[in-house]
Amino acid sequence: MIGELNPGKLIRESLQKNLKGELSSHAEFPYFYTRESFGMFSETQELPLFPQNIPEVFLKWAGLEKAFAAEEMLVLDLETTGLGRSQTLAFLIGLGYFEKGKYVVEQIFLPEPEAEASSFDRLRELLETKSLLLTFNGKSFDIPILESRLLYHHIWLDLRSKDHIDLLHLARRLWKNKTPSCALETLEYYILGQFRDAGQDIQGGLIPQTWFQFLMTGDFEQMHRVFKHNRLDILHTAALMALICNSIGYPPAKGFDHRIDYHALAKLYLSQGNPKTAQQILQDLLDAEMLSAEAACELGLLLKKEGNLKAAEERFVQAADLDEPTARLELAKLLEKRKEFAQALQQTEILLFWQLSRPIVNETQVEKLRHREARLLRKLKASNAKA
Repeated sequence: MIGELNPGKLIRESLQKNLKGELSSHAEFPYFYTRESFGMFSETQELPLFPQNIPEVFLKWAGLEKAFAAEEMLVLDLETTGLGRSQTLAFLIGLGYFEKGKYVVEQIFLPEPEAEASSFDRLRELLETKSLLLTFNGKSFDIPILESRLLYHHIWLDLRSKDHIDLLHLARRLWKNKTPSCALETLEYYILGQFRDAGQDIQGGLIPQTWFQFLMTGDFEQMHRVFKHNRLDILHTAALMALICNSIGYPPAKGFDHRIDYHALAKLYLSQGNPKTAQQILQDLLDAEMLSAEAACELGLLLKKEGNLKAAEERFVQAADLDEPTARLELAKLLEKRKEFAQALQQTEILLFWQLSRPIVNETQVEKLRHREARLLRKLKASNAKA
């Protein structure tokens, strides 16, 4: 156990003994920092850390007017004493940036809570030279935590004026239907193909108490895992951005990438007012026999919008055969427009049965379908009477 004489000094000695790093030059309450350099690939030598190019679709999503150089980017990830803003300390600030062709991971650590104010000096230095922040869930978590702590120490550091790419939001767009969750570690496994060694990493929920225990005991074994966890976050945030940028430009330079949900990508292009590329993606999926029911329906809607009703109907039939409700409704509309009331009524009744069999019945949709059913019955009766 650490003696009561000077626990801060003993903690700092433990850090210097167990990590390649050094203390800052602050006379009182110095922070401890480490610095490790990588090539343009992660430590696995498999994942590029910066994209070959930055496609327009990525820039539009990020709200950026032009592409940026690697040296302009600063990756940020915090390890904190809790999830709320109030009284939550960022005891480890992980930073990643490119310098002279290398990717540098710098970690700023508090050997005691009083060193927090000092730790912001290095962050300020880097922010003065970088124009773009890259985070994973930083807009909702890391930045608000930093702002709260800076305010507490009466330090002004403008974090909001920087361009900020928060990859969590794009990850949700691209992979919410492909992976169990869009947490960074889940994406590492399913998308980046990386597995964290349980013997070296630590669960995020255990990190706050690990820091407190380290301050009380000086035992660095578990604290080493926290540093490793944070370093991987900094590496894989950059690697995820590189993979996204290298994969979402269309057409793909190296063919389809199994890690990308191309239906989700088509929706991204569509949201940016680019239906032509969205349609091409979906058509290519069809040609490659990779089209899902939902994507077939999406393609049908695009074809219908451009006036190609025959092709649209083919896609709606394909999707309706797989019980895609929107496609079946669109098929019923087309059949009614062609005055094929019996077939339209059949599709409507199938859809009505489908809606009524749901675990939670959408009463609004059911009411609309009953109105459609009644209208088609009237039209069919009138048509038969004329015949």
